[in-house]
Amino acid sequence: MLQIALGIAIGFYSLHWLSFLPPYWWYMTAIIVSLVIFYYCKNHFLFWFSISAFLAVLCAEQYLKKVEDIPLNRTNLTINVRISAVINKNIPISNIEVEVVDNYFHSSPNNPVLDGSHKLLLIWPDAPTLKQGQIWHLPVKLSRIVGRVNQAGFDAERYAVSRNVHGKAVVRHRLSSLPLLLPSRITWRQRLYDKALSYVENMPNKAYLLALAFGDRSGLKKVDWLHLRDSGTAHLLAISGLHIALAMLLGWQIGQKCKLFLPQKSYFIWLPMMTGLCIAFSYAWLSGFTTPTIRALIMCIFVGILTTTDVYWRHWQLLLTALALSLFINPFSIYSASFWLSFYAVGVLILFTLSQRYFTGGVVFDNSISSNNLKVFLLQLAKIQLWLLVLMLPIQWLWFGGISLAAPIANIVAVPLVSTITVPLVLLALLTLWFPPVSSLLWQCADWSLIPIIEGIQWLEGAWYPLSVKLTPLLWGIIIVFVALMLLPLSSFKWLYSSVVVITLCWFIKEPVKPHWKMLVLDVGHGLAVLIIKNNKAVLYDTGNRWEDRAVAETTILPILAQLGIKQLDFLIISHDDSDHAGGKTLITEKLSPQYKYSSNFEQGYLPCQKGQAWHWQGLTFTIQWPLQRVSYARNPHSCVIHVQNSDLQGPSVLLTGDIDAIAELMMLKSAPTLNADIVLVPHHGSKTSSTHTFIDTIKPSLAIASTSFYNAWSLPAKSIQARYQDRGIKWLSTGNAGQISVTINGRNYQVITERQHKATQWYRPILL
Repeated sequence: MLQIALGIAIGFYSLHWLSFLPPYWWYMTAIIVSLVIFYYCKNHFLFWFSISAFLAVLCAEQYLKKVEDIPLNRTNLTINVRISAVINKNIPISNIEVEVVDNYFHSSPNNPVLDGSHKLLLIWPDAPTLKQGQIWHLPVKLSRIVGRVNQAGFDAERYAVSRNVHGKAVVRHRLSSLPLLLPSRITWRQRLYDKALSYVENMPNKAYLLALAFGDRSGLKKVDWLHLRDSGTAHLLAISGLHIALAMLLGWQIGQKCKLFLPQKSYFIWLPMMTGLCIAFSYAWLSGFTTPTIRALIMCIFVGILTTTDVYWRHWQLLLTALALSLFINPFSIYSASFWLSFYAVGVLILFTLSQRYFTGGVVFDNSISSNNLKVFLLQLAKIQLWLLVLMLPIQWLWFGGISLAAPIANIVAVPLVSTITVPLVLLALLTLWFPPVSSLLWQCADWSLIPIIEGIQWLEGAWYPLSVKLTPLLWGIIIVFVALMLLPLSSFKWLYSSVVVITLCWFIKEPVKPHWKMLVLDVGHGLAVLIIKNNKAVLYDTGNRWEDRAVAETTILPILAQLGIKQLDFLIISHDDSDHAGGKTLITEKLSPQYKYSSNFEQGYLPCQKGQAWHWQGLTFTIQWPLQRVSYARNPHSCVIHVQNSDLQGPSVLLTGDIDAIAELMMLKSAPTLNADIVLVPHHGSKTSSTHTFIDTIKPSLAIASTSFYNAWSLPAKSIQARYQDRGIKWLSTGNAGQISVTINGRNYQVITERQHKATQWYRPILL
């Protein structure tokens, strides 16, 4: 059993290690070899590993075929799509997952052939009221999903795979082809949602109630997410595995009571399990069968069968079986944070149970929890939260870059309240939706039960602690020591603890000053953000763009700095006032409190960025080359141009150019005719208005980096400008094709690493030329 489950789980997970999909004959050979080994050695692991790895690659091949049906560049198309998510009519929404019904124009050779197996992310600004199940006739711009790829931050391409989404469609508003609602049926899930919404519409905690009832988090605001993250309670206020288990338990109790009034027939022994599964399945259906609910359903099925048939399985057998079946159902769930958080948390609880049995001589953990002794219950609950806090460190850091230090305290209070009061009330309110007085009262009681939790977690704002890459050895050291203390007596393993102390002390010895420095040109789409890093200190040149609901600084810059362990900027330099360069300066100033700020316009709190200014930082010299004077509002020609090099003027140098145009280039070179740089940031994203022949021939770079997006309305960088650099033998890189570009400068040499082609290579990444 162990070999089979492990083989299936690891076989499907092997998909995560692939940078390309191997040909089928690799796997057919592996299957034949594993069959021979199985015949002679009875080894199940290799056989099931090869089978599941083959199935995973087969699923990946099918996914890529659907993606390849969608054009890489934006193509105008008219399609019919079905809304596949429940929609809250009171919340404006622009990004919606839809299923393609068919193409409207099949006969045109320029239109790709799409069918019901294709899923799209529909971007529809100012969309009308939508309902799940509706079919819309839409003119769209269709393209594949090409996201920004950085060392940290949101990864749109990985998210698309985890959701099995194949492309993106932007609705075009044309008078000749307006969006048209076709005859269709609204789903029962949407109808139930609308019915529940009518009850909770005026309740203060309606967003949380809808999240608990339907898994719809669209009503949660940024401040709500901040409070949930900082308190470590985000897993509670949504349909999770715990809530599916509670639904199963509620149904089981109902079945037990009903069985008392039925004849004592053998087939009625299955009634509690069937009623429990019905309610659990219905609750999971309301949530849209998310990854945690599928895992919980599988475990509920096995627990129900084992309990009914009086068969005993170990906890880890149940967990491994559920893991293998979950991956078999959806191999792409390995790219979802909820999948690993769910299984990892259950694994921690199982390890805790085993440790309790070890110390209590075989006393079952469940019995101690269910005793009437309140002190024992609270003590066990506190222990569980401590185990979760410590052992969840690696996976919390891996997916979210930090951990909530207040999570144990918040969960000790929130878990019993939500589990024993709020969730049962929500379930009963859903069961009585068609009895308005009863359902309304139950919704109101559920809303009141959330008041102490919502009020309480607001007091925990700021309890989130970001973890940098440097802390990785320390995290694993803490986990090893914690588990060792629980399972290995200190008196018998003194050498183990002594060695851990020595290793920790060595790790805390201050690192020597590093001679090398790095320049990170971040992939921020159409815009610019450059980090210069040395000795764990940072300078930020421009902050990327900002939109109504998000900013590049929040989704990319802050996560990268948090991963690097940098909590404050030494310098913030804003080249000019365009949004794609300065959109995040307010957020960066609030979060990172830069010691010095430079700008080429008159702005309170900013030092002047004008020719003649220079400063030394961490052994580097920053020299401002342009503009000649400050202005009231800095446009492209007034961009702050900075030359960066080692203070001894040895080794490669960098020229940061912002959006200067041809005239600014020539005027700058007139005042500094000997200016040169080994690495140049291509002016104005490679526009035809910049990068004159004189500029390139004077600077004489060996590497040119353009900060662009793969799709942009201005077709940047211009092909003629790219050719202008390449014709001179200058290496050309753009963030739109390469992702984040990291340049490490050491001595007289520099090394370039691109995120998309080197670090983040995965089979699902589109090939960008």
